[in-house]
Amino acid sequence: MNTCRIVGSRSGVEPVNLFAPDPATPIAAHPRAAELRRWTREYLCQPHPDLGRTGPVCPYTSRAITNRFLWAAFIEGRSIDAAVLTAVVDDLYDLFPALPPREEPDSKFKAVLVVFPDLTEYEDIDTVQIEQKSRFVEKGLMLGQFYPGCTTPGLHNPDFPALDAPLPMLAVRYMAPTDFPFLNTRHEWMDSYLKLFAPTIPKFITSTMSDRLVETIGDADETH
Repeated sequence: MNTCRIVGSRSGVEPVNLFAPDPATPIAAHPRAAELRRWTREYLCQPHPDLGRTGPVCPYTSRAITNRFLWAAFIEGRSIDAAVLTAVVDDLYDLFPALPPREEPDSKFKAVLVVFPDLTEYEDIDTVQIEQKSRFVEKGLMLGQFYPGCTTPGLHNPDFPALDAPLPMLAVRYMAPTDFPFLNTRHEWMDSYLKLFAPTIPKFITSTMSDRLVETIGDADETH
């Protein structure tokens, strides 16, 4: 049960436990909550033929659901713009560490989803996610965007739209060793990644890093 209320001071966002909601909170009876739960179970927790690897689409969601580490909030309205989304993200940045569980290793499997069920235009979601990503990464967090028709590719198959979802949302979770492909386009992101994971980077990620390094050196040599 969500026994402690954690409310954002800027946006009023109040994450509650998606699979053990307090009956006193709006999410318990929200008309889209069942859809969100179904998507997490039937999509994120299942394999997909176009994923490009074995296993579920998200290898962490099943544990988050089973242990009730998955949090969610719904923010309604069609007039949600970049300023409102930024206020939500600012609150999530502050509130996420306070959401249970707070101690490792369990805390590494929690996530929060903030859903904007009335939005039909998603440009501001992309804009805010890009603008705010760096400070989340610096804190060891990932800020992701999901929405209908999102074309961001998966890690193992560039043609698989891994972030396509039935509801528009922003998600926050702790960074994982397999996040390298999401972080290898900026030096400051890679600095944060390596500080956290250098001793424990999975083999397939180190192979990818090696290939990218060889490509970079080769490109540099060709210019001289």
